[in-house]
Amino acid sequence: MKQLLPVIASLLFLSCGNDQYSSKKSSEKQGLDTTAGIYNVTASDTSMNAAISKARKTIGEFDEALLKNNPSFSDFAVKKKYRTPDDGGEHMWIAGISLVNGEYHGYINNDAESTTEVKYGDKVIVQKNEITDWMYLDNNVLKGGYTIREIRNRLTKKEQIKMDQELGFIVEE
Repeated sequence: MKQLLPVIASLLFLSCGNDQYSSKKSSEKQGLDTTAGIYNVTASDTSMNAAISKARKTIGEFDEALLKNNPSFSDFAVKKKYRTPDDGGEHMWIAGISLVNGEYHGYINNDAESTTEVKYGDKVIVQKNEITDWMYLDNNVLKGGYTIREIRNRLTKKEQIKMDQELGFIVEE
């Protein structure tokens, strides 16, 4: 498997609060933390909530692509929220995905910032209703990745170019 997901994870795992997400202290800056590679949002972030909702509504597209065994498709991953000590949550990417009896089996593919529920490399099972995003590449073009797109859309053009270079795949507008 290509080593793209650790790059995505280092740039894009989400810290969000309350029911939907976990949040950092309200005094902390919202947005991409370039030193830690984390994107912070609040539970009331309507556009990020919409991205998660879209991912959940379109999970069938992910399943269909996963089951096709198309050699042009690669880097299948889903994202799930894990609890954090501050009663929030941290969204972690799970890679090496296989679909077994309607559940996603894979391993945690990024280092945790706050959660102690899982760590990099842990084998996990994710239920469909737990996913907060999904993605795969089709000939190096991102499919799904709605939270990735939402984060990218918030960046300046210069930051988008840098992010695109670091990701190493194409994010179509």
